Amino acid sequence: MYTTHATEYAKVVKNNIYNAHLERPTTLSLLDIQPQQKVLDLGCGSGEHAKAIQSQGGVVTCVDLSPQMIELVNANIQPHHAYVQDLSAGLPNEEEGTYDWVIAPLVIHYIEDITALFKEIKRVLKPGGQWVFSTHHPLNDFAVSPSGNYFALEHISELWDTIGKPLPVSYYRRSLQDLFAAIHDAGFVVSQLSEGAPSPEIADRDPETYLRLTTQPSFVYMRCFLL
Repeated sequence: MYTTHATEYAKVVKNNIYNAHLERPTTLSLLDIQPQQKVLDLGCGSGEHAKAIQSQGGVVTCVDLSPQMIELVNANIQPHHAYVQDLSAGLPNEEEGTYDWVIAPLVIHYIEDITALFKEIKRVLKPGGQWVFSTHHPLNDFAVSPSGNYFALEHISELWDTIGKPLPVSYYRRSLQDLFAAIHDAGFVVSQLSEGAPSPEIADRDPETYLRLTTQPSFVYMRCFLL
């Protein structure tokens, strides 16, 4: 979905329910970007978060595993810098203490060892820097656990119809305590937590989905600072 179908995905997420009217506005609400602050966007996708941050005066570096997504970012929003990087291998191209903010929207569930990545995020943040991320809500993911063991780290494969046709997607599900343990082990404290604020526009487009999103969590969002 993020490579072969990158162009289709980029078009859909501009105005779809889960990205444009749930995840993106909730994640952006946790940010307080000041002009000329440096922001590292991990798992940047087609650059919709980066576009919003640039409009607030942020200087954005975009990173994604997909070369096709990086091509779209460079063509559409022209960030300060954009490059391909496997986040499971860390951030070897980034210097210590560079960024005021790091964001990781809907990306950490694709990574098995999140503690290693979280420590890299700590390394590249300036003193006083902050990190905001969103990911699958553990309660939501537990519904598809093959073992029925909430506390197990499990690799899940599903078909998603994000772009209007079913495509295979794989990710990791983990417990909330494991997520918080990784945050703590990397040296962060959670200063703000959200379980999502669906846009009222969803109610007009799809009342059934709006009811579900206002009564059941889909994603979890956190703003973290360094100990």
